[in-house]
Amino acid sequence: MVAGLLALSGCATNSLFVPYPNQAQQWKASLATAPVAPTATEKLEKAAAGGDGVLYLQELGRVSQLTGQREQSREAFAAAIQKYDEEDASARIQVSSLASSTTSLVTNDNARSYVAPDYERIFTHAYQALNYWDANDPTGTAVELRGAALEQRVAADKRDKEIAKAEEAAEENNVDLSQFDGYFQGINAVAGEVKASFQNAWTFYLSALFWEAHGEYNDALVDYKKALEIHPELDMLKEDVERVSNAMKGRPEKDGMVAVLYEQGFVQAREEFSLPIPTVHGIFSVAFPTYSLTSKPRPNSLRVLDSASQPLGETVVLADVGALAAKDLKERLPGMLVRQTLRATAKYNLQKKANDDFGPLGAFATQLYNLVSEQADRRSWLTLPAYAQATRFSLPQGEHTLVLSTPGGNATLTVPVVNRGLTVIHVAAVPGQLITRVLPVQEGPL
Repeated sequence: MVAGLLALSGCATNSLFVPYPNQAQQWKASLATAPVAPTATEKLEKAAAGGDGVLYLQELGRVSQLTGQREQSREAFAAAIQKYDEEDASARIQVSSLASSTTSLVTNDNARSYVAPDYERIFTHAYQALNYWDANDPTGTAVELRGAALEQRVAADKRDKEIAKAEEAAEENNVDLSQFDGYFQGINAVAGEVKASFQNAWTFYLSALFWEAHGEYNDALVDYKKALEIHPELDMLKEDVERVSNAMKGRPEKDGMVAVLYEQGFVQAREEFSLPIPTVHGIFSVAFPTYSLTSKPRPNSLRVLDSASQPLGETVVLADVGALAAKDLKERLPGMLVRQTLRATAKYNLQKKANDDFGPLGAFATQLYNLVSEQADRRSWLTLPAYAQATRFSLPQGEHTLVLSTPGGNATLTVPVVNRGLTVIHVAAVPGQLITRVLPVQEGPL
């Protein structure tokens, strides 16, 4: 028994004993310098072969994209999407499979293979669309935008069923979920007003811009309205709906449109706290993931000025990614609480058996192992932005010099504008650097 535990601990890699945010700090820090340190991408490529491969592929795709390595980014995201398809085909995404292995029952949730939540899958398709857009491949862009929309539809259909299955499992295992309500106020505070973790207005907006630029006004109107349903308070979205409605009536705008997609910072990481779990053997304290409102960054907008320092636009938040992540964690709580209760009981039984079979030495070894292995599952895609924002404005055809102003720094760009076309500026503010790129102008029928 003791030898088995030691062997198990020796085989554990990645997030099983090392908190994932500690690992992610390396590639997040590498983005503050250009070019990105080769060791960061090499480690991501190596880690992608493991059980958490889909998470590292997402990180690799994002890091590569931000550092201008479009082909590497496209390959990483394509591999991540293939893993999504494999997961779906093998029906691994089932809350009813609460204990996926003996390993997870005697260690922690990090022993379970990482399954990308819906909001991460949606961002992957959106970023892959931007890779195709950057390559001036409208067909590839359209495929990925439709993929992002499909992810949101599928998520809406399955989420309630997953939660219901978890609650059913809790009842079967005599776990009273209501007794834990008071311990997750931090998650509720960070999630805020988000209704569902898969509702991403920024992705809808990206899609709507693309369809509008290519004269697909009906599709554009649908996506603008979906974004407006999520953020009914935003005047910009109301104006977008009105503009496309006029275009459908034969009154399109003549000038060109410039849109700025602004991604601010990095999404906050999960934190860990000690949660008391009542079992038939007494109260056990277990490590559990949470989010803290004090760790959540505040949104800062990007302002766009012309060469004469006249304001043209200011970005608004379309996706609070930290809130989406917190909402996703809240939606997963029922299943996680059942697993933690089963795990606490399993660890008690393991320690008791070790004591019976090997005496005080066996009890001490298992007690030490239980202490070391008690790590909350803090895995999530950590190079996603804290906030995904956007703004747009019209300019006459020609070359225009624009100033992008953020609290962390400014950038000056010369951008092409085409009548009835769309110019997108993709901006990411990471610590120590403002990363910008102007995507190829989109115009005319697909």
